[in-house]
Amino acid sequence: MASRTTDGAPIVPESGSRLSLVPIGKGGPGTPIECRRCVTLLGSRNGCKIVLKRKTVAAAHVAIVNTGAHIYAVDLVTKHGAQLNGLKMEHEELNDGDMLQIATWSFRVDIAQPMRSDEADLHTFDLDPTPHIVALEHVESGRILQSIREVCVVGRRSGCDIVISDSQVSRTHCLLFDYLGHPAVYDLLSRNETWVNDNAVAYHELKDDDLLGIGDTKFRLRLVESKVGKVGSNGKSKETAPVSLESRSIPPDEIDIESTEKSQRWRIVENLEKATRKR
Repeated sequence: MASRTTDGAPIVPESGSRLSLVPIGKGGPGTPIECRRCVTLLGSRNGCKIVLKRKTVAAAHVAIVNTGAHIYAVDLVTKHGAQLNGLKMEHEELNDGDMLQIATWSFRVDIAQPMRSDEADLHTFDLDPTPHIVALEHVESGRILQSIREVCVVGRRSGCDIVISDSQVSRTHCLLFDYLGHPAVYDLLSRNETWVNDNAVAYHELKDDDLLGIGDTKFRLRLVESKVGKVGSNGKSKETAPVSLESRSIPPDEIDIESTEKSQRWRIVENLEKATRKR
């Protein structure tokens, strides 16, 4: 069994890519910060792995997700954003030597390749052909939504990958992603927590038919074989507006988190059979 931290998030095994962030100041590189969890949060709120106290830094500003094979950095729909290698960042795969900047702080990305010796904490990936790509069935309406990004942000704020117009949902509430071949949910220090099968969770690996609760909104988890709508007939990604589950407008944010993203990462599927047609 993989080691886990106090919030339930697993520690990436030695057989996976290992991440450190090196603070870069006027005096040169600082002490590397090991990011051993599958999710590392940077923000101004206590509970983040790296706490950055500044008015321009959101409570949870950037999430770095280590799937074991790839490492992604995601801006959590913030007003002031973040930069990667001097360019505005939304959702990017990290590479060794990249430079991440949040407000006045800069970090060099150090990625160590997986250990190959017999002493490595080897992880055997599940070779079972059971579908593992997440589709969410909105319990009240029956609508099916499916991710087309590796790390998906769920929350109330316009600009999230899936927008839930529910006052009980935090601006950015949780993440959905794949960890070592298994779909998982990670709570972003939300006010009312994330629930799986009526249990509050910080991190939880998901299974088919699980009930996912976000605020007062419920989803039934469906695992499918392939992503729907990610690529069009011309081989290019399809782009439409982000999904909102309710027709009413989303109230403006009262603090410093505003939408900075306009590209769609979710697609509504009217019938689950469209996602499983190739079975």
